[in-house]
Amino acid sequence: MDVAKEKRVSYVWLGVSEENSRAIRFYQRNGFVEFDKHIFVIAEDEQTDIMIKKEMITL
Repeated sequence: MDVAKEKRVSYVWLGVSEENSRAIRFYQRNGFVEFDKHIFVIAEDEQTDIMIKKEMITL
């Protein structure tokens, strides 16, 4: 977050496994909101990430 502030970006985003409810709650408590989903394949296993982002305040 320090780098994002330093670079004065509009937002930061990341993907969290949809099955990792603990991590999703952590990020939500810290101001991140869901904006999309991303499906990817590892070997023959389809997995879904919840894409979340946090708006950055720019001065």
